[in-house]
Amino acid sequence: MINGITYILLATLFYTANPQVKENLYSWQLTFSNYEKCTEFFDQYGAELLNGVMDHGRTKYGAEVGVEYMSCAMVKLDPQQLIDGSTQPEVIGQKVVYQQ
Repeated sequence: MINGITYILLATLFYTANPQVKENLYSWQLTFSNYEKCTEFFDQYGAELLNGVMDHGRTKYGAEVGVEYMSCAMVKLDPQQLIDGSTQPEVIGQKVVYQQ
């Protein structure tokens, strides 16, 4: 992360039973140095990533979910926010790599 800027995968999930309710998931374990590296990763592992996100969403939220979209997101984050438990970065740009 340079100057609090990094690139991550961001997935927006919706509840199958109630599609207007959405949740965002951020890939803190996978960070990239730029959009291109993130996009290349998605191009190589997209199917596995989408399945993994849906499995994680079902486990985390206890309901069937779908992926509305997934993007490579440029985010700004204060490291202190992570220490304090915040998982909501400031998204300053996105490139959609999958859309329903």
